[in-house]
Amino acid sequence: MMAPANSIWTYPWDLHDIGLDAALERTSQAGLNTISLATSYHAGRFLQPGNPRRRVYFPEDGTVYFRSDPAKWSDHEITPKQAAIVDTEGDMLDALVRRRDAGGAAVSCWTVCLHNTRLGLMHPGHVMRTAHGDPMSYALCPSSPAARAYVTGLVSEISHAYRPDRIELESPDFMGFPHGFHHEKDGLPLQPDESFLLGVCFCDYCRSTARAAGLPADIAQSQVARLLDNAFSRELPRSQFPDFPSNGPESFEAHSALSAYLAWRSEPVTSLIAEIREATHPDTKVLLIDAEGTWTGGIDLPNLLPHLDGVLHCAYETEPARISPLLAQTRALLGSDKTLIAGFQLFNPTVRDQTDLENRVAQALPHVDGLNFYNLGLVPQARLGWIAAALHK
Repeated sequence: MMAPANSIWTYPWDLHDIGLDAALERTSQAGLNTISLATSYHAGRFLQPGNPRRRVYFPEDGTVYFRSDPAKWSDHEITPKQAAIVDTEGDMLDALVRRRDAGGAAVSCWTVCLHNTRLGLMHPGHVMRTAHGDPMSYALCPSSPAARAYVTGLVSEISHAYRPDRIELESPDFMGFPHGFHHEKDGLPLQPDESFLLGVCFCDYCRSTARAAGLPADIAQSQVARLLDNAFSRELPRSQFPDFPSNGPESFEAHSALSAYLAWRSEPVTSLIAEIREATHPDTKVLLIDAEGTWTGGIDLPNLLPHLDGVLHCAYETEPARISPLLAQTRALLGSDKTLIAGFQLFNPTVRDQTDLENRVAQALPHVDGLNFYNLGLVPQARLGWIAAALHK
């Protein structure tokens, strides 16, 4: 019987500062046999109690953490930028693959796809647009041919050059409005349905592709703009769709054009992931990082399954009592031949203490092929002991 693939999400600068040998020893002692390394990532301000040198770190925005070959990108409109630390601190992906090939931990490439503010600002014609036409610079659109070519090229280069055991796809879908940016201001405040509607993309590529499929994209755009204008004109907030999000897309059935457009949104995402799988080396598994409610981004898991080797379901804030039934449902959908990994945070107070994590893991174990934990550098080293206790209870 194959050992469970238990992993920890990791940044390359943490491996550098902790030291690769020390980091792999720490994770092995915690019962982990895989490293999920960030190979394409976005900006942020990271408090890093698990990093002995960079206690607060601001990574380069929208860069890749491997040696990218410019020749592979000569005919692409959107191209990756290699992070400076790959040259100054080493190619940690290459180092991990070499250790794996010598009998060490398996390697998974945690790959952020369309969430890229640097590229969005450089290529405003390829980002998501609200119903009012406003650009969402942090989100490349999955309907854009150039954005699709960027993501498929990225995964292809990683998988063919390094041959990782798996690639974890983060944000290959419509990102939506609430993801987060710098100094957000919202004085309404937005209700859940309004926040969702702000994240429905009406860029030129979405509208033209939807029209070609026979969808009333312009009417849907007008409906969304009108609904948002209603929200913006109220003195005080009031949900227009109080059954959202519990009723999902059915909440909008009274608006037939919008309802049809929402049903269509899964097509660009499904076809993009199909292209990603086709471009990926056959020795590398492709897993989708998923969670509850991702239909809002165009994720249609049943239709995606032919193009995936599995799902990494993040149950970060899921109540412990709901973890087992949710993962059982996902397992039934996947069947026994595809991989199911459960993802858990190590952040407090989301996870209160070691006992809380043990309980969460126990709910997941009957249904999954492994676990992922977030994140090596972002939590105190002592919390790795929580992982060890949860895995060996």
